[in-house]
Amino acid sequence: MFVKICGVTNIKDAYACTEAGADAIGLNFYPKSKRYITFDDAASIVREVSAYVTTVAVMVQPSIKDIVAALDSTEVDAVQVYEPKFSVSDFDFRKSLYYSVRVRTAGDVAEASKLGADLIFLDAYKDDEFGGTGTLSNWDEIGKSGVDLSSRFVISGGLNDQNVCNAIRYLKPYGVDTASGVEETPRKKDHDKVRRFISNAKLCA
Repeated sequence: MFVKICGVTNIKDAYACTEAGADAIGLNFYPKSKRYITFDDAASIVREVSAYVTTVAVMVQPSIKDIVAALDSTEVDAVQVYEPKFSVSDFDFRKSLYYSVRVRTAGDVAEASKLGADLIFLDAYKDDEFGGTGTLSNWDEIGKSGVDLSSRFVISGGLNDQNVCNAIRYLKPYGVDTASGVEETPRKKDHDKVRRFISNAKLCA
């Protein structure tokens, strides 16, 4: 079970995630996010933990120019995008490409399955917000899609240590992702919640 902890803003939290067994951590470069960090701060985190965990740049509606800037400044391992301003064929950076799709209907999942991304994150839909809302994604619509989620689909949106097992058992995804579900505040992780979330996800897989 692939587990990503998103919205990491400091090295202490990054270490806690890696020590707890996270497979990836998300570094948010969307300026409107409560968890936004600068390229310089992200680069410091990447230097410290990249040998132990996949570091992911999370971006909203980026252009190829935006991607280049993020990669040049931080040397992250992967890029996760909401509604990018480029096609997959334009992405040629020898980095992993993840798509985030805000799910309203089963049709959104079916369309997402056609995307040529390494991983596809199925998130909750909320007007004008992109991830980290604490809103539970629409499991019923995701399930109704009939798409096999076990190879490259990651469930995000409203997950925490209490409900992650239910999501895994119901949807049988490749992975799970959380941000607000393991926080004390939007910029500080609760390390006990991080450990429980990762442990529960791995055990329930």
